[in-house]
Amino acid sequence: MKPKKRQNAESKARIRTVILAAAVVAVIGAIIGVAIYQDRTAPFRTTVLVVGDTSITMHYFLKRVYLSGREPLAMLQTLTSEAIIKQAAPKPPYNIAIHEQDIDQFLKGLARGKSDTITESDFKEWYRQQLNESRLSGPEFRDLASTNLLTLRLREYLAERVPTVAEQVHLHMIPVKRLDDAKKVKERLAAGEDFGSLAREVSSEEELKQNGGDMGWFPRGALNPSLTRAAFDELGVGEVSEPLYLNEQTFAIVMVSERVAAREIDEASLQRVKARALDEWLKKEQQYHKVEFHGFNNGYDTETDAWAKWQLQRMKR
Repeated sequence: MKPKKRQNAESKARIRTVILAAAVVAVIGAIIGVAIYQDRTAPFRTTVLVVGDTSITMHYFLKRVYLSGREPLAMLQTLTSEAIIKQAAPKPPYNIAIHEQDIDQFLKGLARGKSDTITESDFKEWYRQQLNESRLSGPEFRDLASTNLLTLRLREYLAERVPTVAEQVHLHMIPVKRLDDAKKVKERLAAGEDFGSLAREVSSEEELKQNGGDMGWFPRGALNPSLTRAAFDELGVGEVSEPLYLNEQTFAIVMVSERVAAREIDEASLQRVKARALDEWLKKEQQYHKVEFHGFNNGYDTETDAWAKWQLQRMKR
């Protein structure tokens, strides 16, 4: 038999070994846990957008991009607009409030579609499918519905208050299909050729070719941003613009022949102004809200965007 002191020493040694081994295992486990957190959890909790006191995490951002099918950068702008609307619309002078029963009615209207009625069981099944397909939680889905309803009501509010008399310009345009063609039009006008005659010769749009490029009278908001900027902010009466990019297939040269401070807006232009009233409001309102884009490094950078797109591909599998 071993002496008692020796047995006690060996027992204590075994205990120290077990404790040390347990500590090593704990440290390794902690390291693995941190690695898993940093790889699988932390990125999803990263803030990608801050608008005032509203923060959007990567997790929610990815859900919205997946649901919309749009590019991540486009969704950042959408989420920015939504946050601004949610912060401003409930306050004066708009005072737009959305209640729980409003959300219920709105969702049931979506579920009902063109039908006159929908049963409670059918609505619950529709709602379950929406959560499953969108990957949103119940509160997130209702919040999105509330935001859509708030946006609709703000749009109506702004459209109802669009003035029917406004500053207008009499605009003329020569659209062509290529930038080089637009530059040649500009050169010929600079050499003294008549705008209307040149429009009848080279315009890529038949109606403008027939009427010599005369587009008629327009107020602010009835034209796309590049035309509005040229017509109202850059050109004097009789001046001709530089080539303007309108879309992938159209460049244009424009001229303002007349300008008046106040003129009745025709119905077609009025409807266009009403349709764009919310976009114009957002452009002005954004200056009153602090907007920050975030990511893994410096803002929503290329690394963050690439990681987000990789996650979206995984979500689609």
